[in-house]
Amino acid sequence: MADIRGRAHNIAQIRALARRRLPRAIWEFIERGTEDDRLIAANVAALQSVQLLPRTLRDVGERSAEIELFGRRQPLPLVIAPTGVSDLLWHRGERAIARAAASAGIPFTQTTSSTTSFADIAGCATSGHWMQMYLWERRDLSWQVVEAARENGAEVLVLTVDTPIWPLREFNRRAGMSNPVRPNATLVADFLKRPSWFASVICRYYLEGGLPQFANYPAEVGGKLTGTVSRVANSASVSWKDVDELRRRWPGKLVIKGVLSAQDARIALDHGVDGIAVSNHGGRNFDSSPPAIDVLAGIVDAVGDRATVLFDSGVRRGADVVKALAIGAKAVLVGRATLYGCAAGGKAGARHAIDLLANEIDVAMAMLGVSRLEELDRSYLMSGTFREGDAA
Repeated sequence: MADIRGRAHNIAQIRALARRRLPRAIWEFIERGTEDDRLIAANVAALQSVQLLPRTLRDVGERSAEIELFGRRQPLPLVIAPTGVSDLLWHRGERAIARAAASAGIPFTQTTSSTTSFADIAGCATSGHWMQMYLWERRDLSWQVVEAARENGAEVLVLTVDTPIWPLREFNRRAGMSNPVRPNATLVADFLKRPSWFASVICRYYLEGGLPQFANYPAEVGGKLTGTVSRVANSASVSWKDVDELRRRWPGKLVIKGVLSAQDARIALDHGVDGIAVSNHGGRNFDSSPPAIDVLAGIVDAVGDRATVLFDSGVRRGADVVKALAIGAKAVLVGRATLYGCAAGGKAGARHAIDLLANEIDVAMAMLGVSRLEELDRSYLMSGTFREGDAA
């Protein structure tokens, strides 16, 4: 832990360490976007352009970043976002990030395509176990996944709604990376250029019996990470009727992730969702989408206090988190930060990434003159540096 703490003093430096360690194909899988690869940078730039207005001569000697989220008190306004391929970044990387989140007191979101069983993650994610899913054409198979998550104690179900078909991730195809992973000459040559990673991750898995498999897919779908599954794409037919069916089947909290329209947010309220995650999938899905921070205020105003609004996409600093909270989000999902940390140093690296964001949040609070996050509102934002909401 001391090593990575001494080498990385912000998320950008952790990112640099991760990039040096990972093969190009896996690096681009977590880092690149879609089409012309512009939205990722636009997300970051839009957040950077939002300016905060410090207030001075306030007693901020004692500060707390604690929030209550879906009935659980937690020390930070963060949730680990659903992300794939963690187990290819570090040996048992998914468990590593889940344990790092638990040690920091924040929830971890497991993905549908997780290579760790629900039961194993439930044992790691002791500060909150969320489960993300897509819906397949065979809805009955999707409902099996939902039931398995419920039986293993998942508390929040996150339905990703911004991926009706597979995006145009041209960079991944060029690098030989696919989902499921299919061995090919380009990929193998790329992997062999990172012998330390290859030995500590791929070889170690093979010594244990083989690469990780999609651990929670029904038998009819298949599970091999390097094989062929019967699901070739997410279902393009998903509609609000499916949200209603999920609401009927799921007794816990239900969040829909990937909302960019205030109108869709208002519709979601009529279908019983508990939370709305404002997200453009971290810039990975559709290059012509707006930066997520640009639409956050409109969705917050449209929803009011009828549902919990979460923010995702483009967060690289603790001050970015504070900006989203000042606009009106309740908490922020972070994905790439802990992926970088995991790739650079396993659990210790992921925890270091969380700690860096936590410290930056604390510093931003002190600079703004607030002792508790509940004090934040849009008066701490410079007018004209963010898009005002329109709940009409």
